[in-house]
Amino acid sequence: MSYLFECAIGPVQDFIATARRSRDLRYGSGMLSELSKAAANAIAKSGGQLVFPFTADMANDLAAGSRFNTPNKIVAVTTSVPDVMAETARNAIIARLHELRDEAFGEIRTHPLFDRTLANAQVDDLIEFYWASVQFNDNEGYAKARRMAESVLSARKATREFRQSVGDKKPKSSLDGARESVIDEKAYPAPRDSAADKQRKAKVLFDRFKARPAERLSGVDLLKRLGDSKSGEQSFPSTSGVAALPFLQYVDNNQKAGDRVRLFGEIAQFLANHDVIVDEPDGALVFSSRLAELIPDADKLKDVVNGIEKILTTYAGKVRPLPYYALLIADGDNMGAAIDHQATFPDAQKRHSELSLVLSRFAAQVDDIVESHQGALVYSGGDDIMAYLPLHTVLGCAHELATRFADALSSFTANDGVAPTLSTGIAIVHHLEPLSDALDLARQAEKAAKGIDGKHALAITASKRSGADRTISGKREVLKTRLDQMIQWRRSGAISAGAAYELQELERVLGPSELPKEALAEEALRIINRKRETGGDRQIDTQVRDAFEKWIKIDKIKLQDLTLELIVASMFADAIDMAEGNL
Repeated sequence: MSYLFECAIGPVQDFIATARRSRDLRYGSGMLSELSKAAANAIAKSGGQLVFPFTADMANDLAAGSRFNTPNKIVAVTTSVPDVMAETARNAIIARLHELRDEAFGEIRTHPLFDRTLANAQVDDLIEFYWASVQFNDNEGYAKARRMAESVLSARKATREFRQSVGDKKPKSSLDGARESVIDEKAYPAPRDSAADKQRKAKVLFDRFKARPAERLSGVDLLKRLGDSKSGEQSFPSTSGVAALPFLQYVDNNQKAGDRVRLFGEIAQFLANHDVIVDEPDGALVFSSRLAELIPDADKLKDVVNGIEKILTTYAGKVRPLPYYALLIADGDNMGAAIDHQATFPDAQKRHSELSLVLSRFAAQVDDIVESHQGALVYSGGDDIMAYLPLHTVLGCAHELATRFADALSSFTANDGVAPTLSTGIAIVHHLEPLSDALDLARQAEKAAKGIDGKHALAITASKRSGADRTISGKREVLKTRLDQMIQWRRSGAISAGAAYELQELERVLGPSELPKEALAEEALRIINRKRETGGDRQIDTQVRDAFEKWIKIDKIKLQDLTLELIVASMFADAIDMAEGNL
């Protein structure tokens, strides 16, 4: 008699979302993967046959510290008593969590301003572990056992556990607002402190705890913050660093001034000379707006900003970085139906393992794909991807990821013959917006993509500080083709930036009216016809008018949707022009 054993590790979304910096987010995602790997490895070593995850080199891929990302749910077949298997997995998770905790807290564990006892208790209270098992004795039994195990595990996860709070009424974490700070308030600059004492305390806070004067951090926050600095991985870019990439590419292409390395060096040295503490140099240094959080003194801030502006002028003239970056979240479509259908085959367990192997191989490619588009991967668990990308490459990256995923999963169809695809949500966000807001926007965009019939979709939400959030969505290939065309027209001057905003005003004023749609469409085409970058009175190219006429009259695309697409396309066009030096 065998058992189908399933377990899940959490919390996932809440834990990942409570991050102020991109590095916190990356480490939090990676840490959950490390705990899942520890559980999967323990299950495998105890005689369990792993189904999800499954790789060609399980021993190395499941080893601590490997680059392999393991999803938070594990499926295995075992002949061991389920309770024993669950305890084995749970103990492995706790042991790996303690290893990561001790590594992160290593240098501060005896610091007099660090509450180690409270921090350890908060970390121990972090992990949630759920499991379920169902007996079966043949292939048909395996399929039924999987359905029942999924149902039982889902019900168990929906059963909330209420734990006694840990702490003694200290200031709350400024990241999650729930756990208490483990850094003594004496460590923070006080209003009555001298300027020298404030600077000294700020330096100690950053050097020891990687915290800023306005941040109160819990043990869980510090685990992510300090764990990232001890991970030994290549430095992860800040949101500002990603936003700056088109500008930095412009600097690299400017033969008169040199490249970004020299620029970083000059700015970093200038800041050091003015006693300004910064993380490792990255693109954030080219945004003078980032300095306000580092320099509380207004007069000093003004002098430093002016100094950096002079350096930027030397390298880029009047060109300055665009303040927006993209956060991409992608998820597989039709995966549940495809997995269920494999269970109808005579060799269901083998089919599931093969599907898992394909997902693992795809996940291993994602890092290289994202990197080739100048992005930074946060997490890749097969059909679940999160990454930061600059505006000039994000569309191409989303397209390549979706194409590669569909190709990899093409032979694992659902009962209706439809194979899994990948839907993508992209949030275009200002680099100073809270990371939690960016995550919410990206997930909302992903949800919008998932709402498209048949999926295989793309949704983009542009959140500009000067106005309301704008979301466009549609079938990926169709929407991307239309956006690529609009980007080309904007870059060539075939249509001006003002066209989108005139169309928006037209839709706002006349859209709700009883004006016939045909008349509204004609007025929109009239605006498009005269809004050319090279001269408002010159007639637009025939192909541009014909394309808009087809989209409005034949494809029946709403004017509001086309307007938003044109606004988003303009943002991409500006970034591409900057990156390629066409300014």
